[in-house]
Amino acid sequence: MPVERNLILVHTRGDQDVRDFQDIGRRVVALAPDIEVFIAENDLPCSVTRRRAGRRPTLIFSPGNLIYFRPLRGKVYAGSPIPKLEQLARFKAAGLPVAESLEITPDVVLSEEKFGAYVVVKPGYSQAAAPAGQDAVLTRREAVCFRPRDSYPAGHPGRMGPMYAQRFVDTGPYVNYHRVLTIFGEPLIAFKTTSLTARPPLDAPDDDLAKIPVKATRTSGPVKRELFRDADILELARRTYLALPEIPLQAVDMVKDAQSGQLFVLEANPGGNTWIFSKTSGRGGPAMYRAALGMEDLTAQFDAFATAARTLVERTRAEAQ
Repeated sequence: MPVERNLILVHTRGDQDVRDFQDIGRRVVALAPDIEVFIAENDLPCSVTRRRAGRRPTLIFSPGNLIYFRPLRGKVYAGSPIPKLEQLARFKAAGLPVAESLEITPDVVLSEEKFGAYVVVKPGYSQAAAPAGQDAVLTRREAVCFRPRDSYPAGHPGRMGPMYAQRFVDTGPYVNYHRVLTIFGEPLIAFKTTSLTARPPLDAPDDDLAKIPVKATRTSGPVKRELFRDADILELARRTYLALPEIPLQAVDMVKDAQSGQLFVLEANPGGNTWIFSKTSGRGGPAMYRAALGMEDLTAQFDAFATAARTLVERTRAEAQ
C-alpha cells in the first residue's frame, strides 16, 4: 500500500516522554501502511520534518499549543487553555450537565432557585501553582460579593482574572471527583479521586466552610485513587469532547451528586499538560499515579497507546489536508 498521508505527533518536553509517541507511531504504521508518521519537537522548528511532511496531506496532533514547530500544511489539532467560564458556556450550549455558574461582578445576584444554599467561589483564570485553598472556596450563597482584583493577596489567582460562583455539588462526606483522559473523545484512562478526610458538616461556621476542600487533591490532604469503568461517566466524557472538538486531548473532570446521582462536568483541562503516562512537569507524575492506582502500566486500563493509534489513524484518513 503506497503512503498517501502523514501524521505528525508534536512532543513537548516535560509534558510527555517522546518514547510514548514513538510507541504510538509504530502502532499507527502497523495499522495503516498508507500513513507516514513524523515526531516533531515543540521547542524546535524541526525544519527537515516540516519540509518532508509538507509533501502530502497531513494531520498534526499536539496535546498542547504549538510553540516553535509550525507545519507547512495540514489539519491541526492542538490543545490550548480555555477560560473556565467559556468552557462551561460551551458545555451548556452542547447540552451537557453543568452546575449553575456566574461571574462575580459588582452587581452580581445569585438566586436561591438556581444556586441553592451553597456555592463554590472559583477563579476563572487557571493557575496551576496557586496555593492550596486559593483556587476554590465553599461559602453560603448570600455571602458572595465582588472583590476588586487588587484586593486579593499577592499570588492569588483572583488577581489574574475574574472569579465566579458555581452551585455546590455535594459529592458526600468525603469529597471526590472523576477524571477521564480522552483522545478525540476515546477514553485512555479513568480514575476517581476521593479525600480520606471527612469534611465538616455544611452547617459549620463560615470560617470552617471556607477551609473545606471542595475538590479532592493531594495538596488538600491524603487521597485515594481508583480506576473505574462506569459507562455513564465514560459516555459523558465522550460527549464533552464534542463540545470542544478542536481540543484533541481532554482530561474531563466530573462530579456526581451523592443524593441524586446526577453527574456534572466541571472542566476539560484543555491546555494539554495531562498526559499522566509520562509527564514530569507540574504536579503529579507517573510514579505517583502508578503507586496511587496500584498499577505498573498506566496504559493498561483501556490499552491507551493502541486506542490512541487507532483513533489517530481514523482521524488522519478522514481529515488530513
